[in-house]
Amino acid sequence: MSETPSVASQSSAGPSLLKAAGLIAAVTILAKLLGFVRDWVIFYAYGATTLSDAYFAAVQIPWFAIVLLGGLGGPFHTATVGIFAKIIKDTEAPGERARQLASAFITLTGLVFAALSVLVYFFAEPIMGFLLPSGRPELIAASAEQLRVMSPVVLFGGLIGIFYGLLNVYHVFFWPSLSPAAMSIVIIVALLLFPDDQSGMVLAWATTGGALAQLLIQLPDYIRRKFSLRPALNIPRALRLPEMRQVGEVLFPIIIGTTIGQLMVYVDMFFASKLVEGGWAAVVLSNRLIQLPIGVLQTALLVPIFPRFSRYVADNNSEALRTDFRKGIVSLWMISVPMVVIIALFAESLIRVIFEHGSFTSGATALVTVALIFQSLQILPYFVRDTITRVLYAHNDSITPMIVGFVAIGIKYLLNMLLVERFGIGGITLATSLITFINMMLLGWLSRRHVADMGYRHLISPFFKLVFAGGLMAGVIWLLRPLLAPAIMGFSAAIGERIAELALVMVLTAIGMAVYGIVTLFLKIPEADYLFARVRNILKR
Repeated sequence: MSETPSVASQSSAGPSLLKAAGLIAAVTILAKLLGFVRDWVIFYAYGATTLSDAYFAAVQIPWFAIVLLGGLGGPFHTATVGIFAKIIKDTEAPGERARQLASAFITLTGLVFAALSVLVYFFAEPIMGFLLPSGRPELIAASAEQLRVMSPVVLFGGLIGIFYGLLNVYHVFFWPSLSPAAMSIVIIVALLLFPDDQSGMVLAWATTGGALAQLLIQLPDYIRRKFSLRPALNIPRALRLPEMRQVGEVLFPIIIGTTIGQLMVYVDMFFASKLVEGGWAAVVLSNRLIQLPIGVLQTALLVPIFPRFSRYVADNNSEALRTDFRKGIVSLWMISVPMVVIIALFAESLIRVIFEHGSFTSGATALVTVALIFQSLQILPYFVRDTITRVLYAHNDSITPMIVGFVAIGIKYLLNMLLVERFGIGGITLATSLITFINMMLLGWLSRRHVADMGYRHLISPFFKLVFAGGLMAGVIWLLRPLLAPAIMGFSAAIGERIAELALVMVLTAIGMAVYGIVTLFLKIPEADYLFARVRNILKR
């Protein structure tokens, strides 16, 4: 998503760029919050059971198509913006060549992805058998049945990415950024209307309907820009267009890189299928819970910093690049260290209070808690890895992250083999955290080809200062918990045990955050002063 504002026409420099980034950030936060509600409703209806395992296994292929391939920042979106921004000059209507190219690109993508959808439909059971080789027969059968229903989502994915890109060229950001929330809304409404579904098919149909809604939302703005919905009839002629070759040159390397990350998910599915019922659903939920704050922080801080990296590279300004690199990472660490502490101390309480309703049992709470605690260890290296990746992209280097991704798949498989037997479901998420750290180290080492000194040594001092502040925060909470718990939980008869438990978590978190903030200011971390100043300005406004 980070490339979207910057690749549009050059007239959108400065304030309009920041305005677009702010709009995308706000809408993304809304979409992620709706995604959180969607997950809550799914687990309320199905819990961590064979049905939820089947859905989260079957949805991986449709999800890959609509989120990774067709999502904002995905291959189709990136290729579309990169090519069409160069040939569309008139902000009111595309020229004949642009319309011809758009029609050809949409038609070819539609044909290829329609064929893939048909293959997924007819080979759903062998596909799920391959992805879940150790899965129970009822799990494979249920996931195959759901995959057949969701097979059209594969077609929608590629088309949505093209529509996103064309609209972004015209500086239309609201609906492309908000439309992923359409699937969440459709799923929520469907499960509220059919709360007693025992087949999982309501969930599969709602996912397909939500993907269709996500596509249809783009059409009014697409038509308003005077593009045609008529398919291109002369495909050989369209393939001879020089821009079509450029699309292919941009598109296919990014698809390969995106596919690598998805292969890691299939590795985890392979190991999860050997474990307890609901294990894969627990891994998925823990990942969604981690991605909620990570996604918000990425959007809020890394979206505006990426265009700066690109400008610094163009100006050969390595010092400014190092300065903003440090500022971005330490600022993200500042916010994420307390998150790791809160997850470590309160994961079980929060999951029980928020999710342990309906079909979500105490056993599911235990599974998700273990997965979430181990998964939280990836938060700090995750931000470093993604910031380094943006530095590489600013140098037009997409090959290095792709190579590191290939290496990571093999290492992840070995880590799963070593850790799953010892830690069960937690072994899968612990391996994920370790592979994130390894990726970070490899990318950091390889980035020296572009910038001899990224200033990594300057991150050591703030890292240990923040860890020290986080340790004091955890210690204060640990000491106060047995003192405050009897008093606050004493109100459970009046307000309910879970509300009292949530109140206890909130009080302890507030005290811990106050301690953390005071310590970071005392330790004189520049980014702490910067972040607190921003908060003060927001409160004043």
